[in-house]
Amino acid sequence: MRLLDVQAVLDREKNIQQAEPETEVLKDGDDETTGYAILSHRWEAEVSYQEMIKLLKMTERKRDEVRQRDGYQKIIKSCELAMRDGYSWLWVDTCCIDKRNSAELSEAINSMYRWYENSQVCYAYLGDVEEPSLPSQRDNSRFSKSKGWPEWFVRGWTLQELVAPKQLEFFNRNWMYIGNKRRLAPTLEKITRIPANILGQGLASERLSIAQIMSWAAHRQTTRVEDRAYSLMGLFGVSMPMLYGEGEKAFQRLQLEIMQVSNDQSIFAWDPYGRTPRYGNVLADDPSYFQDCHDIQIVDSDQFIDKLTDYVRSHELKDHGTESAWRQVAHPQQMSWFVATNAGIQICLPIIPYRDYPSVFKAILACSDNDGNLISVDLVSRGSTYDRSFNATEILKTYPRVERLYLTYSPDADETPCHLTLDDRGASCHGFTRRSTFPREIIGDTVTLSTRTNDLMVVVYVNDETKSRFAIALGFHSGQGWVHVACDGCLATEEGRWLDFDVKVYDVMWNARAQHALRTVSNEPDNYSRSRCDSFIKHAHIPQSNWAARVVWGRWDAGNLKVTVDVEQCPGCCVGPLERTTIFNNRDGLGVLGLMKTGHKSHELKLDSSLVQLDECSGQKIVLGDYGDFSDGNFKRRGNIFEDMPVLGIDATDTANRLTTVSRVSGDEDILRCMRHRNGLVVTFHEGDHHLALYQPTGLSLANNQQLMLLLKALSERLADKYLVTTVIHCSEFYVVDSQGELRDTEGVLRRGIGPCLHSDLNH
Repeated sequence: MRLLDVQAVLDREKNIQQAEPETEVLKDGDDETTGYAILSHRWEAEVSYQEMIKLLKMTERKRDEVRQRDGYQKIIKSCELAMRDGYSWLWVDTCCIDKRNSAELSEAINSMYRWYENSQVCYAYLGDVEEPSLPSQRDNSRFSKSKGWPEWFVRGWTLQELVAPKQLEFFNRNWMYIGNKRRLAPTLEKITRIPANILGQGLASERLSIAQIMSWAAHRQTTRVEDRAYSLMGLFGVSMPMLYGEGEKAFQRLQLEIMQVSNDQSIFAWDPYGRTPRYGNVLADDPSYFQDCHDIQIVDSDQFIDKLTDYVRSHELKDHGTESAWRQVAHPQQMSWFVATNAGIQICLPIIPYRDYPSVFKAILACSDNDGNLISVDLVSRGSTYDRSFNATEILKTYPRVERLYLTYSPDADETPCHLTLDDRGASCHGFTRRSTFPREIIGDTVTLSTRTNDLMVVVYVNDETKSRFAIALGFHSGQGWVHVACDGCLATEEGRWLDFDVKVYDVMWNARAQHALRTVSNEPDNYSRSRCDSFIKHAHIPQSNWAARVVWGRWDAGNLKVTVDVEQCPGCCVGPLERTTIFNNRDGLGVLGLMKTGHKSHELKLDSSLVQLDECSGQKIVLGDYGDFSDGNFKRRGNIFEDMPVLGIDATDTANRLTTVSRVSGDEDILRCMRHRNGLVVTFHEGDHHLALYQPTGLSLANNQQLMLLLKALSERLADKYLVTTVIHCSEFYVVDSQGELRDTEGVLRRGIGPCLHSDLNH
């Protein structure tokens, strides 16, 4: 390690004008044999290695600028303390490492815990504390940027700098002595949740679980995401190369390195209460997943079987066999090791299946909470491997069976981007246009989100005439998709605040992403009522207006990837976003506008490759655009949107052509191949044995465009709770065939003039 010569630094500073330019202030030393002090601090305007050794070779102006920095003053003050305490050498991370040398930087990071541990004394400088004492209560007004505590306590690197040194002394902003680690241990435990005996006697004084140590870092922050992992290596006694740019993969690598030196199963016990459920990879994404693990303890292999037996009895588990027979197959040695392979993490665990989910299991780990209760996690079978899962219901009342499992751990496992379609034509009807997106642009109407990382996109909508705005946030957190609406009262005339609205919304949503994802999970229908046709509505009043932003989206995990953004009249009875509501919304292949409820139809056809549900209506006179009531297969016409256009002052002859589209019709090819005469025929899909063979069918549908959107909005009161004919199929002849293509019409007469229709109920 490279150390500062305390005397040389102080002499150079005292005689800065006369000092020799070649004066050496940094020399190589050995942490095992050299007595030295060390500094722990929060980085500000610091002094680099190059600046420290070339200080006297700078111009006077540059040299004065360096000497006036807070970082340089910390070096001088630390040297004075070391000199007072009788130490000739001092190590400071800012100037004792040549960070231009990647090999040196990697060696220093891997050795840093040892360097702090072997120091004679560590000086912890708290630059935001004015008093000569630590705060005893959280104070968000004084320490608003650091969760109510001095910033030193929420930084990632200072965790090892708190735990490792045998002698740690705290100083406030003015270098007044606050106290040492042992005397302040009760207060430090309150701030950091690190047990006082660990602070006083070190890590070796108690057998700690991996999960518990990880929990100390759960709320700590680092400038670079990789440092959340690199700053923990010393606490677990592992080393690994630095690969800045790898992102969250660094924490995955850290866990794999820990597994090579420990068989502690608490490494799999992250998020034991399912607060921020994330599916897939059995290893945590970052230390925050261990926030609820501060009391998790290791259970030795010889004690595990006894505790497992207590678990079986307390949960009243039983089987056809006996308890003694079950204990014979549960070997402690078999369940006391695991290893990462290219097929997954190989491990033996006792598992119990869930009653309603045969592929989901409760796996019991060799660790417990403070009351001695064994910790369990949910796993779901994915063929040859098992993924982490959450939110299952009741386990079967059966003895656990010990299985050799392969757990998914690849950081790239299950990475399937989510491509959302953004339909914001309704917003534009009220003058709101898509103004900006952050942090990246979107192509057309497609928003792509990563399902593997914690991804977030913000889209801002602006009405320039009224100076109103709102934003929608689309995100994934821990594998759970979520949507939110953000509004504020800032007008566009406040130019500075207006331009960075997307960035501000992003920051707020990013910090709240876990809560939004958790709220989405907790508000979802249960597994019995959940449907691929569920849709969700979020409504938020736009301040200083009589409008509200309305966002509708479906179940992304069921393939419903459309997000509809609309603006509707709102009397102002709501304040901010309302709770999300859930409705049942059939999705038809034509991609109808807004929310429509489709009644059950007996036939299906493909219109330009989109599957559409249809009803036979040859005995009724029904045309495209009709709306009315529908029950028991009978449609009662109440009006027609094209006939209503003149009432609204719209020229029907000029507009009607733009509101309709002709489609190519196709159907069940398997039945058609069985038919002898099939030229010009199309056969409908049918759940039973009543297929319609249509001769030269043509399809006419309402166009999914801006003009139709405006018309439906204008007619919304008339269309409310009515069925709207969105598609008609005309053909010259038709007859009924069975699933083998055989004629089923008993009279053998061809019927003419079929017009099957799709009826949809606009949900306003």
